[in-house]
Amino acid sequence: MSKRIYPIFHKGKKIYISDWTNLKTPELALQVMTETSDFIVNLNQNNLLEIIDAKGSFATSEVLKSLKEINNKVKSFSKRKAFVGLTNTQRILLNTINLFSGTSIQGFDDLEEAKEWLVK
Repeated sequence: MSKRIYPIFHKGKKIYISDWTNLKTPELALQVMTETSDFIVNLNQNNLLEIIDAKGSFATSEVLKSLKEINNKVKSFSKRKAFVGLTNTQRILLNTINLFSGTSIQGFDDLEEAKEWLVK
């Protein structure tokens, strides 16, 4: 298992955390995003609960395009997915991705809020 993807338990439910923090270059962001999607696909489990922690990261148009493609690739495995640590601009971009991909990924300010929403 990757150091950037690991399970935690919250209220008896398994949640996968993907650490996308401090991704400062498009190359690193694409590498970590691909690693995450490959991990999810290889798990081959449905109804996954996921949190992606993106604090301190930024995205270029190339990264956003890849994020949309990756989201479409893994969305059938997810029950609920949350992002943590998004800026206001990143939240707007997340809403746009949701609109065009038919998903409902939520953005949260902190990990505890995201965990509570996922296990509801």
